[in-house]
Amino acid sequence: MSDPIRFYFQGQLRELRDVAPTRTVLQHVREDLHCTGTKEGCAEGDCGACTVVIGSLENGVLALKAVNACIQLAATLDGKALFSVEDLQQADGALHP
Repeated sequence: MSDPIRFYFQGQLRELRDVAPTRTVLQHVREDLHCTGTKEGCAEGDCGACTVVIGSLENGVLALKAVNACIQLAATLDGKALFSVEDLQQADGALHP
């Protein structure tokens, strides 16, 4: 049994258990978290339709990196924060300007 994968998404600590080693961030976001704003286009990392942002602490500073969710494995989320297009929406439901 392996340790769970823990990461932040939409302000909440999420936990993944027994994740297939080939499961992508895109599959998890769309199928498990039901956030369908992130799209699959080429499934090869070329088109950018699946772009998400992953945040991690580097030397005590939050570093943000845009990645292609279709080729980023879900296991790489451990200890990080995940931001998707849904995070552009404000708490009242309005879109960010």
